[in-house]
Amino acid sequence: MGRTLATFTQLIEEEVASWRVFRRALRREDQAVLDSLFEAVKYHVAAGSYASKTRPFEAMLVAMLIESGKKTALLEQRVLKLEQDPEKETDAPTNDHGMAL
Repeated sequence: MGRTLATFTQLIEEEVASWRVFRRALRREDQAVLDSLFEAVKYHVAAGSYASKTRPFEAMLVAMLIESGKKTALLEQRVLKLEQDPEKETDAPTNDHGMAL
C-alpha cells in the first residue's frame, strides 16, 4: 500500500511536540508567547497545506510572522490614534479573529 501524507494540522502537532523540551526551559511568560505563536499557525492551515515546496516548519514560521505583523500593525494604528487625540481613549485592539492583543 502507498504511504499517506500527514495533513498540515498533523504536522503542526508534531512540530509543537518536538518543541516541548525547549518550551519547558522557557520562563512562564515566554511559554505563553510560544504557545500563542503556534496557535497563530492554525489560522493559516489552508495556506500551509499549499506550501508543498517548503518544509512544514518554514510555512509555520511564515504564518507566525504574518500574525505578528498584523498585531504590530494594529498596535501602530492605536498609537497613532492616541498621539493624534490623547484625550480620546480607544478600545483595546483585536486581531482578525476577535482575540485581544
